[in-house]
Amino acid sequence: MPMQRQSTKHGPVMDNNLAHEVDGLVRAGRDTRTEEWRSAEPPGEDQPQVSLMPDLPAVDRGGGATTAAVEARSELARWFDRHDFPARPAQLVHGLRNRNAPDQLVETLLALPKREQYNTVGDLWRALHGGEDVETVRF
Repeated sequence: MPMQRQSTKHGPVMDNNLAHEVDGLVRAGRDTRTEEWRSAEPPGEDQPQVSLMPDLPAVDRGGGATTAAVEARSELARWFDRHDFPARPAQLVHGLRNRNAPDQLVETLLALPKREQYNTVGDLWRALHGGEDVETVRF
């Protein structure tokens, strides 16, 4: 049996228990505790409100990529899987229809050249946005 050489303070069972504790919070995006005493205490009257995901300003992060552009590319990517590529627009449209994607996205892909092949979501994004590239931006 190979020995694992890692630095951990607890084992896999404890990892699973900790993951289970925050599972509701991660999925719902809000506190899901039934016992009020287990919920985090709200901020005081003189303290600012906090959120799980702070709103980021739409600033240029270099290369012309704004936060809004990165979010738009993520929204496009959520409708595709890795195995969808490489593909032509008709194949991508077929997959989008099976996933009940928005009609606007389907119509946009139908307007692309039919003979063009896209190897990644990044290639598709650049075709839809005139060569604009956001895949090098990491937040």
